[in-house]
Amino acid sequence: MARLSLPGPADVGRFALIAGLTALAYALTGWLSLKLAAYVANVVAAIWLAAGIGAMASLRFGAAGVVGVLLGALAVNSLNLPLEDAARFALGAAAGAWIMGTLPRYLQPFSPTLDYVSSVSKFALVAAPLGCAVSALTGVFTLYFFGGLSADLLLRGLWVWWLGDLLGVYLIAPLLLTASRWDLLPTNKGARLEGLTLVLGMLALTLAMMEYVEPLRPAEIVLFVMVPAVLWAALRFSVTGASLAIFLAAIIVMGVAVVSYGGINSATTPRDVFALQISMLTMALGGLFVSAALTERRYSEMRLDMLANHDPLTGLPNRSYFQDFLGHALARAQREKSQVSLLFIDLDRFKHINDSQCHEVGDQVLRIVANRLDEQLRADDFVARLGGDEFAVILNHPPASRAASRVARKLNQALGESFKLGQRRYAIGASIGISVYPDDALDANTLLRQADLAMYQAKQRRSGFEYFSSELNTVAQQQLSLESGLRQALERNELALVYQPKVDLASGRVVGLEALIRWLPRSGNIIGPEQFIPVAEETGLIVPVGRWVVRAACEQWITWCDAGLDPPPVAVNLSPRQLSDARLIEDVDAILKDTGMDPAYLQLEVTESAAMDNPARTFGILDALRQRGLHVYIDDFGTGYSNLGQLKRMPIDALKIDKSFVDDVMTDSDDAEIVNAIIRLAHALKLRVVAEGVERVEQLEFLRQNGCDEIQGYLISKPQAPDKVSAQFAETFRF
Repeated sequence: MARLSLPGPADVGRFALIAGLTALAYALTGWLSLKLAAYVANVVAAIWLAAGIGAMASLRFGAAGVVGVLLGALAVNSLNLPLEDAARFALGAAAGAWIMGTLPRYLQPFSPTLDYVSSVSKFALVAAPLGCAVSALTGVFTLYFFGGLSADLLLRGLWVWWLGDLLGVYLIAPLLLTASRWDLLPTNKGARLEGLTLVLGMLALTLAMMEYVEPLRPAEIVLFVMVPAVLWAALRFSVTGASLAIFLAAIIVMGVAVVSYGGINSATTPRDVFALQISMLTMALGGLFVSAALTERRYSEMRLDMLANHDPLTGLPNRSYFQDFLGHALARAQREKSQVSLLFIDLDRFKHINDSQCHEVGDQVLRIVANRLDEQLRADDFVARLGGDEFAVILNHPPASRAASRVARKLNQALGESFKLGQRRYAIGASIGISVYPDDALDANTLLRQADLAMYQAKQRRSGFEYFSSELNTVAQQQLSLESGLRQALERNELALVYQPKVDLASGRVVGLEALIRWLPRSGNIIGPEQFIPVAEETGLIVPVGRWVVRAACEQWITWCDAGLDPPPVAVNLSPRQLSDARLIEDVDAILKDTGMDPAYLQLEVTESAAMDNPARTFGILDALRQRGLHVYIDDFGTGYSNLGQLKRMPIDALKIDKSFVDDVMTDSDDAEIVNAIIRLAHALKLRVVAEGVERVEQLEFLRQNGCDEIQGYLISKPQAPDKVSAQFAETFRF
């Protein structure tokens, strides 16, 4: 059985404080209402301001507010009634306040600040009328049965009491409930002047009517002066301004009633009382509904603005907002002769987390990064998410050399700290590129491009952060020229394939060819793959280029067959971007069908790092290729990060030892041991082994002694054109 937890001293003290302050406020406003306006039997006030205190206290503070209403009502009513009747009045007031504070909680959604039309409707048209009806019924029937209220005054007393309570709620409760939204009020000088003009206008028109209208009824002031003023305040100054205008209007009208007629008393005709109450209710409801509608519209505009200018995942400003802010920051820096540093941030290892885990984990990582960036920066610094895993920071500072270095180091340190999601711990890093206005550029687009270039240099050097330099611009222009030329090379048929033989060490026969791409521009200067392949990878051109290579290699193999030659299998390299291309399998099928290539004579080489980047997806693709009869090789083995468990499950036929290990196999014992271990491992997994980059006889002898199956390199042949390499198909190499 669960133990009942008793409230602590702090809770009891808070409850008592709220109840006491509510009781005091209720008693004071009730006393003021009785002094200003008593109508039936000198007890029932035409405007019961205390009801507004009760509604607000119950909504805001719950039980403590209701107890305060009970005590305050008991105190104020005991001034004019016997204690027993005052207690009944107090119970009725507390019950009404409880209804007004409790019912809206069951009519969700509900906003206590009354800044939505639905909230105003639930409070002003449902909760307040019901709560005031309970209070009025309790009070009037108490007077009727115990206080001597005559039957002919019963209906009138009930009506006046209910409207008086309701009017008090409408005048006081919204003002107190919306006090927390003063931030919605315009704060500029023009708005303050307009508000002052509105208040002075209300007073001036009221004085004019008191002077020139005879007889003057307070209801007329409400209809002709206060209602337009309240509606104007609602249109211009939001829900808080409307609530304040309603309250000021009520004070002015009650002041007129007191000054002109000595208050609303038994001599005031029922018609005038009813007209005043209805006119003030109309004024209050009109102001509340109009202001709530406009505030709701303002919230919608703010949400739309938030969606348009902020990233929904992290809440940071988006690229559009960033570009606007950067333009303004540069303009201000030009005026103030200051500097602007732009930090372009790209996350390291994020793609691996996003691909290997679910995208929900990647989203959580981005939120953590956004929070860390926001925590590390000053309030006047600007950080935005540009898209994907790219962020940008704008720093405005006095002219100083390398002023952004400290910030970059701090951000790198913060982003490099590990974090835990679920049961796993992750760690990422960041590469940051920095460009500075006006040293590096004078416009926003150039500054961003240069920071991007510096970021790529930081990523390549793994230095954490780099500043932009003019040399980066030269490299960027060269890369842009290569990209443009490569696009044209595909259209102009400027690409060509050369082939390097692979020789079986046991037989000395050529057992395979590796197709290698070359670019032969019309200028005549051959461009090697080491120059244009990185650009093709970065820009995505590697996909159409790789598709061309597969088709050209298959067509050449068929040409050799048609010429009566017996060509060995031909191998083609697949890039990481091709492995992530959804159309890879479809493209291979189409090429095999169009060319008539025998799948058993097509080998596909995949680097170890590319295969391990997303093992689940890669293994599925490789398995689908092998099911079609193709053979799969792992290229550059030993340079990646595969483990034995993954290697055992990988659907492959052979391993290729990277040239970097073969180069020093005769002089470096570590490399020799690594090569020997790879050969033994491959044979244990029933895979063939190909050694790349064999250039000396000593290397060949070492490989043969350790059981390597095939070799490839300059010792056999350099890459050759199709017509020259075909002469080696029937050749037997003697070692």
